[in-house]
Amino acid sequence: MNTIRISATKARNNFFTLIDQVALGMQVIIEKDAREVAVLTPRKPQINWKEFRKSAEKARGILKDTDFNPKDNPLRRSGAADFLGRWDKDWNEKR
Repeated sequence: MNTIRISATKARNNFFTLIDQVALGMQVIIEKDAREVAVLTPRKPQINWKEFRKSAEKARGILKDTDFNPKDNPLRRSGAADFLGRWDKDWNEKR
């Protein structure tokens, strides 16, 4: 992460420019009277672990329950163009 140091006066005068730079991943250290008084850093996304766990529990077993049958593929049915079904030919046997 890139870091720049700036005086409090310059930070006040160029606040919106600094916010744009922080949004792009830059860290800004604001100094007043030759000492650090504030740091602007990009916000890290927060993960809602309760919602994540609830979603993961709902999704558990989803892939095991689905059975892929190549005969049900609309691209492989009779009447479909020949080139349409080639992408998944022998797919079931390779698993």
